[in-house]
This record gives sequence, structure tokens and C-alpha cells, in this order.
Amino acid sequence: MGRDRDDRSPAPRWPWSVRDAAGDDVRTTIVPWALVSPLVVVGVVALVQPFVPAGRVSDLLTTLAGGVVSAALLLLVARQSAHRLDAQGFARQVSLDAAMRQALHDPLTDLGNRQLFTDRLTHALARRAERGTAVLYMDLDGFKGVNDVYGHLVGDAMLVEVANRLRAAVRPEDTVARFGGDEFAVLCEDVGDEVVASRIAERIIASIAEKPFELAGRSLRMTPSVGIALATEEVDPSGLLRRADAALYRAKERGKARFEMFDEGMQAQALAKRQVEDDLAGAAERGELRLHYQPILDLHTDRVRSLEALLRWEHPTRGLLEPADFVPIAERTGLIVDIGNWALQEACRQLGRWYEAGGDDFDLTVSVNVSRRQLVQQNLVDVVESSLPRGRAAEALCLEVTEDLLAQDAGASVSTLHALRTMGVRIGVDDFGTGRSSPAHLQMLPIDHIKVDRQFTAHLGERQQADKLFSSIIGMARTLGIGVIAEGVESAAQLQALRRLDCDGAQGYLLGHPDTPGTVVDLRGPVPVVRVPGSQPAPRAGVEQPSAVGGVSRSV
Repeated sequence: MGRDRDDRSPAPRWPWSVRDAAGDDVRTTIVPWALVSPLVVVGVVALVQPFVPAGRVSDLLTTLAGGVVSAALLLLVARQSAHRLDAQGFARQVSLDAAMRQALHDPLTDLGNRQLFTDRLTHALARRAERGTAVLYMDLDGFKGVNDVYGHLVGDAMLVEVANRLRAAVRPEDTVARFGGDEFAVLCEDVGDEVVASRIAERIIASIAEKPFELAGRSLRMTPSVGIALATEEVDPSGLLRRADAALYRAKERGKARFEMFDEGMQAQALAKRQVEDDLAGAAERGELRLHYQPILDLHTDRVRSLEALLRWEHPTRGLLEPADFVPIAERTGLIVDIGNWALQEACRQLGRWYEAGGDDFDLTVSVNVSRRQLVQQNLVDVVESSLPRGRAAEALCLEVTEDLLAQDAGASVSTLHALRTMGVRIGVDDFGTGRSSPAHLQMLPIDHIKVDRQFTAHLGERQQADKLFSSIIGMARTLGIGVIAEGVESAAQLQALRRLDCDGAQGYLLGHPDTPGTVVDLRGPVPVVRVPGSQPAPRAGVEQPSAVGGVSRSV
């Protein structure tokens, strides 16, 4: 990028007419008078000599010599004063330059910041008729995981190295800036078409993705996603940046580690997402969030003793939205913490109401999924402690964490999950088989069950290899003393295979769709009944000994 030069040197101080140094006022005013003053004295002596006796001429010469000496001293003092003023002025200028640089540059990477980038983009767009302009907007895929797992010092070191690689990947005349976090922008002028901009984006992606980052004794790989916007028409800087941001969204959606060029369809999509973000920010306060519950069948007793709490959003104009429509946005914007805490508190309130109305015959467990940010950044133990209902209902809560979260941040998870377990909260692992955890991870944690991802259930009863693979998962869990629940059960063949493999529990559309609390649990009869929406009524939820299925569910 074009860098500002800081190797400043004091401005020239000679001749006196050059007014770049702070001491030039002294030189211009005092030094000429000091030089002229002996001549003035000589002139005065020449004028008065005819009127002075001969014996007094020597006194006048002595006075003249004194004037010369005084002039020399005045020159010396003036020179020293001028040098001192020069030094003070230079120090002030350096301080001003440093303050200006600090205001326009990122202190961590020394790249330009948003203000500098916007200023240069404004001037570039003003010259657009002569020079084509492109903006490349970039962020790092999964960078938050680096901060969460390895700490912010390692994350900062990675950002510095990314900045260095970006400088090397772009052209010398391009401007690279950091907007904050892991977001960077590149301003390219003299870009005639999409081909040139695409080649720059390819170099940027290759510079970051092809070589691992050697940080704190670890070799870490990182990939960027890039959005590109060309100024093909009249557009202001903020508009061009929004277009590049919309293209970045598309790159993320299509698999990351890639670049996308802006088109008009992206703008509408970006505006829609922005509107969802704005609406989602106040959804909980406006009472628009809902929890629906899906039954989980205990395959040993053929009774429903567990429910999965699934989050829904009753949007005022779009109707009932499922998690896939808004949870990714909540995770990206950080709203997932407040939403996850709301789901946890609402599930606990519902448990309290059920147990209070159901009496001694009621025995049901509800689980709530915990996001990465809740587990890592928030005081989850305090939130759970303040939310737990009283009595037997306090032992009916299960929190589920994804396997991928455990694999990436097992160290930070252990203490939190153990603290929750001592409070009587059950712990489950969701989407098992999709992450990178190992039996070593599982045995470190106080886990009650694993919920096997639907990809392992899809071909049960059809392919022998699928049955063997699922059987091996059950065998591992039995060795660790952990229950097993199968997700995504949608056919009788799958359910029959799970019974044959001695799986503990099953969940899926075959057994019931998610529905409202009043529809799933019926407290009107003498004995509480858990209904299975969309299928045959389930057996009543009687009082039994806890099973491996007695703590299952997720909220998001």
C-alpha cells in the first residue's frame, strides 16, 4: 500500500529567507541588526570625530571595538536561541505527525483505518472517470475460534501477520486498511474490469491460505473470504463499501475461502439481512421469540420422557421463522448470547410450570443448547443458577453443547460444565460425529448422553455399513458410560434398526414434530401425558427411574 513517510528531518535553516524552521524569526530579525550594528557605530564615530579632541579618538575606537564584541555576542545568543526554537518546533511537528498518524492508522497492524480508507476512497471516486476503482472487503473465516481457543495475544499476532501478507499481495499503489476485528479492506485504482480485481483477490486469498501461521509454537491455518465491488457508476464511498460487504456475505454463504463479485441481487439480499438484524435485536423484548418442543422416545421403555426445546421467531411480517432463518445472523452479530439466555430462562420457567401443575406423576426432562459465546464469554453458571426452577424441576434441565465446540475449546469447557454438573444440570453433546472430538475429550467431561447426527441415521436399516458404524458409536458410548440418542429418525426401518442396535433414544419427524408447550404436554387428565404431534399418541409419561434419554434437547 502507499505508506506515509515518517523519516522527517529538520527543515533547512539557511538562508534566512527560508521560513520552514521555528528559529527563522530570530534569524531574520536579530541577526541582520547584529551584523549592521558595528557599521552603525563606525558611522556615528565618523560623524562626531571633527568635534572631538584628538585625545578622545582612542576612546571612540575602544567603543567601536566594544560594539563589535557586543554584536558578536548578540549573534551567538541569536544562533543558540534559533537552534533551541528549531528543536522545539521540530519536536512539536513530530508530535503532531504522530497524533495525525494515530488518528488515521490502526495501532496493531499499522495499516490505515476506516477514516483514512474512506478519505482515499472519496478522492479515488472523484477521479473515477480517469481511473477505475475497486474495493475489496475481506474477513478471516473462523477467526473468533482462534481468540476463543488460543487467546487474544495469538489472535493479535495473526492479525499482524495477515496485514504483512496483505501488503505483499497487493500492488504498491493500493491502499490496505483494517476496519477492526478481522475485517480488512483494499482500495485499488486503475482497475479496468473484473478480471484485474479478481486476480488481486486471488493473490490475497493465496497469500493467507497457502502458508500456515507459525504462532506461539503452533502451526495454524486460516482462510479469508473476499467481496469485490467495482465503481461502474456514480456511487458514494459508503455505498461502494456496502456493495463489497454484500459480496462478502455471498462468499461466506457459498463456502468461504473464496471471493465474490457484487451484483444487484446481492444488494437486496444484504438489505434484507440488515433488516433481519435490526428486527432480531429487539425480538426478545417484544415477546416475539417462542420455544417449541419435540419429543424424544426412550427406546427401552417406549415412553417419552424427554423434550427438545427448539427456538422459533414469530416475525411480525414474515410469520414463524425457524432457527436456520435467523440463528446464523444472531451468532455473527453476537445477539446469540441474549437469545440463548432467553431460551434457557424460558425453558426453565416452562419446566417449573409443568412440574407444579403435573404433581408427583410428572417426570420429564428438557434440554437447551448452549452457544459457543455463552459457554466461553458469559458467566453461564450464574445465568443457570438464577434460572433454575425449584424442587424436582431443578434436576430436569439438560444443557447441550456441540461436539465441534468441545473439540476446539475443551480446556475452557471442562470447568464450566463440571460446575453445572454439580448443580444437578445434565450435560449432552449435540450433533455428535460432525466435529473433531475424541473419546479423550468425552471422558474429560461430565456427559450424560451424546446425540448422534442425522447423517449416521439416514441409511440405517438399508446399508449394513451404516448399521455397523452406528453400532460402533454405541459401543464406544457404553464403554464411557454415556447414553446414545439418534437424531433424524424419519422411517420405520430406521427406528427398527435402532431398536435392534440397542440404542437408548430416538428423535425425528417419525416420532413427532416440534410444537407449542400446550400441544406437546397435556396436563388436563389425572395423569400428565406427553403427546407426539404429527404421529400416534405416545404412552403416558409415568414416573420411572432415570434413563439415558432423560436429559435431551436444544434451543437453537
